[in-house]
Parts: sequence; C-alpha cells; structure tokens
Amino acid sequence: MNHKVLHFQKQISNIAGPCLDKPADIRCASCIMDTSYYFSELSVEAKRDLQPSLSLKRFNKKEALYKEGDSCSHLYILLSGEVKVYKTLPNGKQQIHKLAQIPGDLIACDDLYLKVHASSAEALNDVSVCYLKCDDLRVSAGRYSEITDTLMYAMSRNLNSYIRHIANLGQKNALERLASYLVYLYETHYGRNLKNSYLHDLLSRVELADMLGITQRTLIRSIKQLESEGYIGASRQGFLITDLNALERISSGY
Repeated sequence: MNHKVLHFQKQISNIAGPCLDKPADIRCASCIMDTSYYFSELSVEAKRDLQPSLSLKRFNKKEALYKEGDSCSHLYILLSGEVKVYKTLPNGKQQIHKLAQIPGDLIACDDLYLKVHASSAEALNDVSVCYLKCDDLRVSAGRYSEITDTLMYAMSRNLNSYIRHIANLGQKNALERLASYLVYLYETHYGRNLKNSYLHDLLSRVELADMLGITQRTLIRSIKQLESEGYIGASRQGFLITDLNALERISSGY
C-alpha cells in the first residue's frame, strides 16, 4: 500500500464529523476541528471528547469577543469572518498584534493559562466562532495529552509570529513594513480562492498605521509610492497586487 493511500486512510479515520449528540438545529454540518490547522491531526477520540463542550456564537461588526482585563474563560475557534487582537496603549492607540482570518484560527489561545485577558479581540465584520470553556478544555486535555501538545504548538506558533512582528517594527522602514503586510495579506487570502490578486482589507488606514508602528501620513505616502511604481493598486476596500515579487523583495530589504 503506497504512502498516499495510507495518508488518505489516516485522514478518513480521524474525521469527527458533526456534533451528533446535539439537537439538529444547533448542529454544524461538519466540525471545524476536522479542517482547523491546529486540530485536524487530533485523533477522532480526542475530537469527539471536545465536541460536547463546543458552542456556536456570532458577533456583529465592531463587537468585542472579550476585552483586556476580562476574566479568561473561553477558547475561540474562528468559523467565518475576521477578528483583530490588540492591546490598548497608554495614549489610547491600538497596537494590533494578530489578525484571525482563516477558518480554524484560534483566538485567546495565548491567554489560556492566565486569569484575565492580556489583550482585546474585536470583530472586523460579522463573525461566527465555536468556543469552549477553558475548564472543559483542561479536562479533555487531561484525558488526551495530544490536545495539550496541539495547544502548546499553537502558542509557540503565535509567539514566533509576535517575534517576527516585533523584528519588523524594529528593523524595517515604513515601506518595508507595508510590503511585508501586503505579502502576509496575500498569503492568508490565497487559501480562500483569491481571484485577480485583489485583497479585501478590513483594517482602516488608522488601524493599519498603528499595526505597522508608523503614522497615518507615512502609511499613505508609502501606499502612494508602491502605487506609483506599479506594484499595487489601492482603494478603501483593499489592495490589488500587481507585482508580488517586487513586494517580496522590498519586504526583505532589497
């Protein structure tokens, strides 16, 4: 039996499927854990142990999932929509350090072992999530150590992302930071059937400037420079990437 067949059988064998123990009107057609980057490799037993604790919730645009200082009691798994995670600085500005955009992304994973949230999370558009209580998650993790391994991997991945973000702020100029963000935006949209390289961006210019650690005026000047050189097109709804290779070179400092 070849490797591809074995891999396919493994994928089939650990599909949790819908939450069959729940009433049909609140049951998802399929489980996000089967496709989540973080949970998909869990055994079917571990997934089904988590399923009874999962609950569906929706948030409207601009609604807070939680705020900095709130009691940390839930882990959120993104189903649809986009969420920004940020800290509020003493001057009132927001420092955005994470965008959850892809179904299966984890929100509040970094706060799992804290008493209160260290950041805030806000819906950028209409958002739906599956969430589970941290206490229930710990009970399931006690039964299946692979769940703990998955959460630790998620935390490590987020930490590496923060380190890269800090490095960008400390080592790159404004144009390089913007190019890095556009490359990131392209990569995260590509898996969602991106067409014609047009990237919908829900961050306002103020939010994007705060995320990149530059002034709004500098951001606008950098956008116009990339436009004038023919690398991008820009509108209030997002960006059109016309030369991804050039953006990758700029983001790398070349």
